[in-house]
Amino acid sequence: MKKSAAKLFQERLRQLRKERGWTQEQTAEQCGIGYKLYQLYELGIKQNPGLKSLERLAAGFGLEIHELLTPTFPQKRRKPRKNVEDSSRRYAK
Repeated sequence: MKKSAAKLFQERLRQLRKERGWTQEQTAEQCGIGYKLYQLYELGIKQNPGLKSLERLAAGFGLEIHELLTPTFPQKRRKPRKNVEDSSRRYAK
């Protein structure tokens, strides 16, 4: 069964915090958000962080927002398709 985005986000916050050896309180301070708010995110009680909170969390961990939301990057990147222009012209007709 696939994990929800909220559960993945919760796990990602905990992973990043533990990698740095921070407490929840230290993490909240580093990210510039309230301790209770951070705790609610990590516990999964509050599941919809606003954009401002995401920006602050990412900056606190030294990441970009997309890195905060992506637990791991794919090991093998897909190669771009050949003839992308050709296929777009085909559909433009």
